[in-house]
Amino acid sequence: MNANQQKVRHLLYRTTFGIHPEAFAKWADEPINQLVDALFEASKSFKDINHFEDIRKKKKEVGGLKVLKMILKSRKDLQELNLVWLDHLCTSNAALREKMTVFWHNHFATSAPFPVLMQAQNNLIRKNAMGNFKTLLHEIARDPAMIIYLNNQQNKKDAPNENFAREVMELFTLGRGHYSENDIKEAARAFTGWHVGKDGYFKFVEKDHDFGSKTCFGKTGNWNGDDILNFILEKKETSLFVCKKLYKAFVSPRLNEDFIELMAEKFRETDYDISSVLRFMLTHDHFYEEQHRGMIIKSPVELIAHYKMLFQLQLKKPNNMIKLQKGLGQVLFLPPNVAGWPGDRNWIDSTSLLLRMNLLYLFEGKINYQLREKAIAETPTEEEKGQTPFYAKINWDKTELWFKKALGSFDHKRVVYDLLINAPIAPPKQFEQVKGTLEQVRYVLSLPEFQVM
Repeated sequence: MNANQQKVRHLLYRTTFGIHPEAFAKWADEPINQLVDALFEASKSFKDINHFEDIRKKKKEVGGLKVLKMILKSRKDLQELNLVWLDHLCTSNAALREKMTVFWHNHFATSAPFPVLMQAQNNLIRKNAMGNFKTLLHEIARDPAMIIYLNNQQNKKDAPNENFAREVMELFTLGRGHYSENDIKEAARAFTGWHVGKDGYFKFVEKDHDFGSKTCFGKTGNWNGDDILNFILEKKETSLFVCKKLYKAFVSPRLNEDFIELMAEKFRETDYDISSVLRFMLTHDHFYEEQHRGMIIKSPVELIAHYKMLFQLQLKKPNNMIKLQKGLGQVLFLPPNVAGWPGDRNWIDSTSLLLRMNLLYLFEGKINYQLREKAIAETPTEEEKGQTPFYAKINWDKTELWFKKALGSFDHKRVVYDLLINAPIAPPKQFEQVKGTLEQVRYVLSLPEFQVM
């Protein structure tokens, strides 16, 4: 694989949910900037997820209070929404936008037991995922699911609730050490009255808002929530904080402060334009340095999505996909807390690594696995195979066809390894002895190197 092909592979792994052999064959010998342009162009148009009818829009017929009761009643549908989004990740042409939607879902981590509201937040994030961070921040502060999750519904002038004000500074923008406890207290007062109405939409409740003078970040006035967010956006630390998270998610967990400073400068120069800082990062030589290849551990969602893409994979019992996410440590719409999933080495422990490296055999029904009860067991009997929870439907014919079409792009002997491993590591000697495309695929998926990108 030549230098340009290695860059193409690296870019596709970092900006999509698993490299597709046909996509690689198409772009293998094209200039890297053209592929970056194509990724951005493909993400200009996108589709919202509208799996659930937004019953809030029926408030005239249903009545506001009953609408919220209906939303609460449908909390079991959150798992269904999870599966819909997971399929969407694997099928959308707007791969980079979906990648950024997952990034912001983790950044603005929310888990409210209202599927309609979580779907609305997901679409809000998708719409702004590659737009302007200022706009995204202001809109997420008014998002009903966020307001409920961080208790701003209880934030009233006579009893300020500091939860949202604290998290918006600590986890969404500035990071620890760049605000005071008084800034939080005063900001909480500014966000009083930012509530969710009985119709399920954002509502400013004037009687609950504190119209008194407030001093935040050294500025005194009758500030409201928008004023506080604008003060935060004026601070250099916000651009640095967000760019550090972008760098960690797309480049490496080993932060390069000098390059992050360059990213932050671009972010501020473009008035927080997300696409501009992304393009700067993805077209810079620093992004493609060999030291960054294979440095990011795939998240469970990225790993599952890659399997789904490679094999057209569908579990025979779809709801078991939720159990699989849980076993691997990441369930969409259910972050562990407002800080989101910590990622990196936290994705791996002795149990999850064993599960990761044996996923294909699990899907084929060759091994059994009971979450939280026992580790991967011996080969099940024919009778037990029907009871294997994660037994899947796999389209081997398509997988083999895709890889064979990619054979002409580079060295035939290593095509499977080089497409599936984005790391500067030569294949084990045993790989050379494996005959047949699908046998090579099976072998590579069992390697630890497949867990990184």
